Amino acid sequence: GEGTTASSGSVVIRSANGGAGGASGMLVFSSGTAKTGNSGALMLGTGGSHGGRGGLVSVTGGLGTTSGGAVQVAAGASTAESGGSVSVFSGEGVATSSGDVFLRTANAGTSGVSGMLVFSTGTSNAGNSGGLIIGSGAAIGGRGGMVTISAGSGTSGMGGALSLLSGRSTVHTGGSVSIESG
Repeated sequence: GEGTTASSGSVVIRSANGGAGGASGMLVFSSGTAKTGNSGALMLGTGGSHGGRGGLVSVTGGLGTTSGGAVQVAAGASTAESGGSVSVFSGEGVATSSGDVFLRTANAGTSGVSGMLVFSTGTSNAGNSGGLIIGSGAAIGGRGGMVTISAGSGTSGMGGALSLLSGRSTVHTGGSVSIESG
């Protein structure tokens, strides 16, 4: 319900806990299929705030003893045209800075390694494969953003290696490596 002078009420949607020999129930939020036209959208978001911070949206996988629950974000496939896109944006700061975007794995435990980060495009059967672009935006009235690529340090072994390789070709010249200053 609405709170006219204080907070509004919460809405909690959850399945019950599983028993001693079973799993907890699944939650499915999905729109139906469409015969002619677009299928329905699924919107997940919080409301705006006039005197405070915007609401948090958090999606996390569950804790597990063998492995933690995975979080997967995948765009839809298409049988006749291009597949769907996945976009991740930080919030715009109208008067000050925009928000940050962090992509990192968690720290490793006492007897393991930290997880791997993979940035890669898919393969192509008839045409060029997709490009991979890492860069900073231009600045008007200031300094351009810095781009840093560094390998990790090691205390009981070698430091991490850094490799920059161009692509090989089976029928033509291999790809080039270009490093240029501004």
